[in-house]
Amino acid sequence: MKKLIVILSFFALFSTSSYSLDREDLRKLMSKAKTSMAASYIEDYCRSEDAFLEIMYGKRCKCAIKAGKANNKLAASEILDQCGL
Repeated sequence: MKKLIVILSFFALFSTSSYSLDREDLRKLMSKAKTSMAASYIEDYCRSEDAFLEIMYGKRCKCAIKAGKANNKLAASEILDQCGL
């Protein structure tokens, strides 16, 4: 029984198609951005993410979130440049 629970838990964690990022979660990510430019990049690059935990997001989405934590547009654009976005 314990093995079955472990297997089902792993299946729930790694079957990301059933946990797609909906509009509300996307708005929450965008609201954390400190600049409007970073919020638009978060919307563009995180819209199609299909992970339910932030650590499971793709490279582009993680970079956009990192740029959203920057205090001004110059710093955000430098972060995006370093990521190649």
